[in-house]
Amino acid sequence: MTDCLVLDVDGTLVDTNYLHAAAWHRAFLRFDLAVPCWRIHRAIG
Repeated sequence: MTDCLVLDVDGTLVDTNYLHAAAWHRAFLRFDLAVPCWRIHRAIG
């Protein structure tokens, strides 16, 4: 048996919601989908 520790610090040490929204926005634009950043930001979390 392998000992393992999984630690999720997203949002605990650094608020990364804006960065996630920006990354999704760029991904949508790459496929010609114009989704407003505020809509993406509200869907995260």
